[in-house]
Amino acid sequence: MKPKIAQIACPNCRANFILSSNGNAIAAPLICRTCGQAFLPHFYCPDVSSPARHIFTASTLYIDGAGKAYAFCPEHTFTTYAVAAENRPRQGNTSFRAVVRFFDSLAFRMALTIESWRWRLASRR
Repeated sequence: MKPKIAQIACPNCRANFILSSNGNAIAAPLICRTCGQAFLPHFYCPDVSSPARHIFTASTLYIDGAGKAYAFCPEHTFTTYAVAAENRPRQGNTSFRAVVRFFDSLAFRMALTIESWRWRLASRR
């Protein structure tokens, strides 16, 4: 059987922590390989968009068949996949993002330059 892989970010250094398990449960606290700090992941119960949500600390993590990490709320026994913002993995820096950011910045600078030229022409009249 192929091991399942999920990711959670370390709240201290924001490095991706890869959770792989041949079984279903992973005991917490987790120890970050980058900074060496032990941490407990936080989840939202019941959902991020719920007005009555609260954050709880997961003592045991579970990984489903799709490789997503989830936990059970100790108060309500809800199953939740909603990882709190401090434990969400950061998106990797890809070359596509760098190119899009460059062209976005270029378009903004060109718009500012054209606007300054327009103001100069309008003020001469």
